[in-house]
Amino acid sequence: MASDNPSNQQKIKNNLDGGGGSILGASLIFGGTAVGAGMLALPAETIDAGFVPTIFGLILCWMFTFVTSLVVLEASWLSTCVETCGADNEGRSGGFLSISRMALGRPGEILTAILFWFLLTAIIVAYTSEGGQLVSQVDTINRVFVLGLVATFIGLVGTGLSMVTISNLLDHSDWKSMYPTVISIGILSFGAQNVVPTLLRYLDNDPMKARQAILFGSLMPLFLYTIWEAVFLGIVGTSVLEVGNKMEVMSVLGQTGGSIVGNFVEVFSICAIGSSMAGASVSLVDFFQDALEVVASKEEMIDEPKSLSVSVDSTRLVAAALALLPPVVIAYAFPDVFLIALEKAGLLGGVSLYGVIPALSILSLRKNYADESESMPGRLGGGNAALVVLAVISTALLLPEIANLFP
Repeated sequence: MASDNPSNQQKIKNNLDGGGGSILGASLIFGGTAVGAGMLALPAETIDAGFVPTIFGLILCWMFTFVTSLVVLEASWLSTCVETCGADNEGRSGGFLSISRMALGRPGEILTAILFWFLLTAIIVAYTSEGGQLVSQVDTINRVFVLGLVATFIGLVGTGLSMVTISNLLDHSDWKSMYPTVISIGILSFGAQNVVPTLLRYLDNDPMKARQAILFGSLMPLFLYTIWEAVFLGIVGTSVLEVGNKMEVMSVLGQTGGSIVGNFVEVFSICAIGSSMAGASVSLVDFFQDALEVVASKEEMIDEPKSLSVSVDSTRLVAAALALLPPVVIAYAFPDVFLIALEKAGLLGGVSLYGVIPALSILSLRKNYADESESMPGRLGGGNAALVVLAVISTALLLPEIANLFP
């Protein structure tokens, strides 16, 4: 509950090391996290639905992303607030695992860890299976991939816009194909909720600024994806529906648009896979390193300062092996798993981790810590009813996919 004393928000600003970053910078972080190799899969997964149903589906996915990001923001803010104000200080950082531990207990933390691992592993498996040969041709750093992604996207749009035929966009519509493919790949392609706790700290723990950054940052991929779908579907039309392998639709764009468009498509594919795989890999390695350090600390395996640097280096190496070897093995054992992995990651991983878990966490936090923390400025409207609706919708999206696992 709010009080007449200095606000919890001000206490957080006084006691935590906020980054004091800009809304623009935070928006670019959110948008840049979302945009990546998901763009490569969008045409393949949305071609059956057609342009109009696809754009409608992407708007729904954007709404899901914005709403769930606000829920994650409130969960992170409340977690940090309770820690800073001394209600239950356990060294929480406002991240997904600490939020789940605080709101849902140890079982919730374990479930979140499993979902986080599944989501990132599925993404890395997908990128490795489709991009292993492409990425091996490029010996450079992730920054070059990102710059290349932006440059080739601009080149593709600039070259392809003049080739777009309106009839190609409007002649084919299959609304039944929206679920699960369009929704699944859409949720994954907008997914950047994992950086919301980082954005909150980057913006000096100001939730209103973080809300604005989430809004602008999530609109960025919606704008880019709409243009990308219009250019692709407007050029290739319904002829691409005859392609046997969905991932060959990108090559159809190159063939239809000519050699220049074909070259842009090839470089764009390399950069999209390279940039996204780098980010997902680092996140998963960090996740394993944090887990290993927690285990080592509890078992008092690292108790002498002189062995700390060696232990940290060893932990990083073990974390990298645990994070990257399994997806690489899976990807090369099943080389055609790209789209399947992304579909499963979007619904099973993304909806669970970004929809169900945060909604349940906020319901618990609001109930258990109402006296220790005020309401977050700019939080999602609708009260607890909105959170229940979010959890129900997320569960409804999940249940058919879970049922498909047990035919």
